[in-house]
Amino acid sequence: MGKQNSVAMEPKNTMRFKANNSFKNNRSQKYTDYRYLIPGIVVVAVMTQVPFLITIIFSFIKWNLSRPDIPKVFSGFSNYWFFLKSSEFWQILWQTVEITGISLGLCTFVGFLLALLLDNDVPFINIARTLILGPFFVMSTASGVIWKTTIFNTIFGWYGVFTQKLNITPVDWISYHPVGVIVLLFIWQWMPFFVLILLAGLQGISRDLIDCMHLDGVNWLQGTFLIKLPLISNQVRVAVMLGLVFLIKEFGLILVTTNGGPGKSSYTLPFYVYYQTVYSNQVGRAGALAVITVVLTLVLIRILYKQIKKRSV
Repeated sequence: MGKQNSVAMEPKNTMRFKANNSFKNNRSQKYTDYRYLIPGIVVVAVMTQVPFLITIIFSFIKWNLSRPDIPKVFSGFSNYWFFLKSSEFWQILWQTVEITGISLGLCTFVGFLLALLLDNDVPFINIARTLILGPFFVMSTASGVIWKTTIFNTIFGWYGVFTQKLNITPVDWISYHPVGVIVLLFIWQWMPFFVLILLAGLQGISRDLIDCMHLDGVNWLQGTFLIKLPLISNQVRVAVMLGLVFLIKEFGLILVTTNGGPGKSSYTLPFYVYYQTVYSNQVGRAGALAVITVVLTLVLIRILYKQIKKRSV
């Protein structure tokens, strides 16, 4: 009996030993895999978090570049308080929300419609998909100069020549409607990014599901907004989150087109940081404003993420 029991127990002990070895090997393999991520994590941390930590340190310092005779001193939260009690800051904050919100909404909506249009097998569709992505690969400053000089110029630009042919007095859109011009340029620059993300989501929908929609008599509106749109909710979330970051931090288009003017009517928070650094020479205030911008951006991303996730559930 003893020999039989030992023989019967031997496979179980062997299986347990193999399971333990397999668990240890898997844990060792995961640990080895994580080690390969360490260089990338270190590089990303150094390139992103270290400058941000330095910016936070600067935000607590009173430092005027135009007065090197005045020593740099710790000022606490005075730089933050300077903006929170300033009506100019709240006006620029509202302009930032207005420009970013309108641009983000139109980029998402029009980008989705263009993605639907490009999600069809028709002649030359690949050429159309390539051309629609063109503005996304143009530098912001280059596109801003092109729009300002060759299109919106009231004398020798396309708009000026067209109005002269029609005997119409041209309107200087950059001077009288700077926010509208900035929104238009933001949409032209970043909408291809939304098209790229949303088109990838639409291309991932099963063709069998599309055929079933047609067989069941689902019309275009029902199939688009009740079936396709929920299926690409993850892609919509990614496009909106990244698009919000790209639009808020956009600086080059404003610099080369309106330069924040007339006055400060087209300022955004990143451009205000530039103003505090270059024109006011206030490093501490610029650092505080940059920290406020980052915090507000993270808050907006969190709010949008919750709203989109709630609607997609």
